[in-house]
Amino acid sequence: MKTLFLSDLDGTFLNSKGEISKRSAETISKLTSEGVLFTVATARTYATVMKMFEGINLPCPLVLMNGVTIYNPCDSSIISSHPIPTDLGNKILKEFRDRSIEPMLYFQCGDTLEIYYSKLTNDYQKEYVSQRTDCRGKRFVHSPTPVSIEGRNLVYIVCLDRYENIKDVYSAVSQLDNAHCMFYKDNYSDMYFLEIICKTVSKASGALEVKEIVGADRMIAFGDNLNDIPLFEIADEAYAVSNAEPRLKAAATDVIGSNDEDAVAEFILKYFNSGEIF
Repeated sequence: MKTLFLSDLDGTFLNSKGEISKRSAETISKLTSEGVLFTVATARTYATVMKMFEGINLPCPLVLMNGVTIYNPCDSSIISSHPIPTDLGNKILKEFRDRSIEPMLYFQCGDTLEIYYSKLTNDYQKEYVSQRTDCRGKRFVHSPTPVSIEGRNLVYIVCLDRYENIKDVYSAVSQLDNAHCMFYKDNYSDMYFLEIICKTVSKASGALEVKEIVGADRMIAFGDNLNDIPLFEIADEAYAVSNAEPRLKAAATDVIGSNDEDAVAEFILKYFNSGEIF
């Protein structure tokens, strides 16, 4: 029986510094070389993820941008992409702009992601951009005037701000048909992420797509935050790291060690050594 192991990144597979530890890197690379099916499901883009996993063997497709993109790391190709329809995108942007907020807009342009922003209003937004500007396959574009999405491949809408500044946008957009909102606290600061994609898209839908591609019979998932709940609901087994949100722990099969203890890699290694994977 083939098992697919699928892990969230931030707060789960990455340590509290936002890095892959040497122990986790070595363990996963060895396991995948032995045939273990391992992949990740994350809000991050392929440019950021591939930079993190440089030198680590990843044979399975990746679930990126919360399911918007299924990416093949073996040949650096996009297997599938799920954009936001233009009419829905305009409705979402109206809710932001009615409140004088301009989110970051992610457009898929061939193999490149172009991210448009008008201004960076806090230090966290500035850091978010600066940490990602050198990633291959990703280009940040400053546009002082609002960007039109007509005729463009909009795949993701992101806003990073204080809770009180964007909670009303979240409430409004959540009421729109076909909008899938993820609103949660950042792992590395006191800021909140508001991420918006199509309602038909999620980590769960992406995970099921990858499961079918690799021909797995079952799936074991790992996570730490509320946006992992849909993933836990469709997994055969789901494990929350000990630093996870209490509500995610309640939805888990069990709780394992923390993201600073290489808990995901150690769990998979133990499972592999038990002989239960194949």
